Amino acid sequence: MSQRAPLPRRHGPAASFGRITELSLQTFRQLSRMKVFYFLVIFALIVIGSSMFVLRYNSPEQELKLLKDFSFAGMTMFSALLAIVGTAMLLPRDMEERTVYTILSKPVPRIEYLLGKLFGVIALVGLSLLLMDAFFTLVLYARQSLMLMEQEAQFRAHGGGPEAEEALKLMRLTIEQNGVTWSLQSAVAAVFIKAAVITSLALLVSTFASSSLFTMVVAAVVYFAGHLQADMRAYYESLSDLGSLSKVIAAGLALILPDFQLFNVVDAAVAGEAMGWDVIGRLAGFGLGYMTIYTLVAWYIFQDKEI
Repeated sequence: MSQRAPLPRRHGPAASFGRITELSLQTFRQLSRMKVFYFLVIFALIVIGSSMFVLRYNSPEQELKLLKDFSFAGMTMFSALLAIVGTAMLLPRDMEERTVYTILSKPVPRIEYLLGKLFGVIALVGLSLLLMDAFFTLVLYARQSLMLMEQEAQFRAHGGGPEAEEALKLMRLTIEQNGVTWSLQSAVAAVFIKAAVITSLALLVSTFASSSLFTMVVAAVVYFAGHLQADMRAYYESLSDLGSLSKVIAAGLALILPDFQLFNVVDAAVAGEAMGWDVIGRLAGFGLGYMTIYTLVAWYIFQDKEI
């Protein structure tokens, strides 16, 4: 009699990774079906596309910088909005549709449920940024190429000459330095890391929030406060007569609130400065640290949540 093949183990790292992946894909599909996100993507693409036709009478360097400013503002705003709104709607919707009861009634630890939701939102944000980055790079390259053609046409119209040729080389170098560069791709990576931190923060708030609106408001407040964290820390450190309790409060705020001013490296890339991937590596470590803390606290709170 032939022996039956052994059943796959339901526990262990491999099975755990499989469940998290399945939950992430389910979350990704759940969010992608919400039409509001399609409108947000369209809005972001309109911002990037329309910026190509704004202020056409500036110098090439300034015009390209404006194009990048508009584009990265759209990508940053969209990724943060998607991270906050998408995450805030997950737990309440799962409870309303009783999906969470079905999932947690199976041998699925709550930490895996939270990680599945977290990675699902991050995957959707990442895919959206990739699409926006591709569109932005195409628009920027097209504008850069058009500028080079215009400069060469002006050179030929004026009859050339050694001085004109030197000026053309300098202008061409300026346009290329402010056009498509690898530093812009590292800046997109910085936007993604920032959105991932916001996602984990919104997930933490959603574990104790009473509604999706409350999660959105708290996450938005923390997001904006994170951009002021460095200024607040510098202010408290400048007060020599600051009491011990106030110092503890200041240190606690610095620990809870991520310092989003660290992501201002995007401004340097937009200005045409070279930005190495070592900078992104440090930002990734910073973001991973906060994501780990937020997720562990969310797990602690979600463990005691009656479901």
